[in-house]
Amino acid sequence: MSGEKATEKLQIGDPRLVVRWTRRYARSRTISFLVQWVVIVFMILVIGLAANLTNTAHRTGSMGLFGLSIGLMALSVLGLAWFSLSRWSGELIWNITQWLYGGEGYAAFAGPSGHKTLPLWLTALGGGLVVYHLVIAMLVSFNYVSLRSMQPFSAAYMAPYLMILIVYQGLGFWAWIWPALYALHAVLLLAGAPIRFPAHFPLLDMIVPVFGYGLVAILAGHAYSRYALWNLKRVTRTVLPEFPTDADGDAETGGGAGDCAHE
Repeated sequence: MSGEKATEKLQIGDPRLVVRWTRRYARSRTISFLVQWVVIVFMILVIGLAANLTNTAHRTGSMGLFGLSIGLMALSVLGLAWFSLSRWSGELIWNITQWLYGGEGYAAFAGPSGHKTLPLWLTALGGGLVVYHLVIAMLVSFNYVSLRSMQPFSAAYMAPYLMILIVYQGLGFWAWIWPALYALHAVLLLAGAPIRFPAHFPLLDMIVPVFGYGLVAILAGHAYSRYALWNLKRVTRTVLPEFPTDADGDAETGGGAGDCAHE
């Protein structure tokens, strides 16, 4: 019986297949995340550069370089906060996303909560994420925390935050790749696994995991959205011919379904 039910669920012509693949496609549209990823990566790189300059200025006693690095870090944080909260940035992401998707139109999944916007408490957690990393960057700048130990500190906040965000928004399986790999990377570092970059590039120990795993998740979601869209097109193209017997009766009584089926 279970095998027959599984066959019935996958049978072409079942309208539930259209709903299923539409939902899966909507949950896996990740181009908007990719656009945000590019902008945030750039801003975080600037913050990381500023933190590195602050560290250098602190060790060499250069007050001019110290002031420049602090100013650069402050401007970067303000820019990141503005991008996160500005309505203009949201419209920019929307326009770029629609342009990249081309003729696919618009699809969105509201998630289990049914709300399109994030609640205040979740937005506050996102703000806390920025402040948390800013504090870590300052601790690194003054040698209280090693730059090579920054990633596990980051994962302690970022991984749970991403998981909460994924559950609330009802994102697809692809989204779990990011926090899972990021947390695993932190555990491996603490266990002494040889996964660090050369000592001359300590910043890569932070940059590559946080954004590399994010990019892997986004690309995985995009690849799955292509698969879901292909299945959705296949299902919708074959759903009408599945009703030839009912169509004849409808045609006699003026039903539109029969006309569509015979076209």
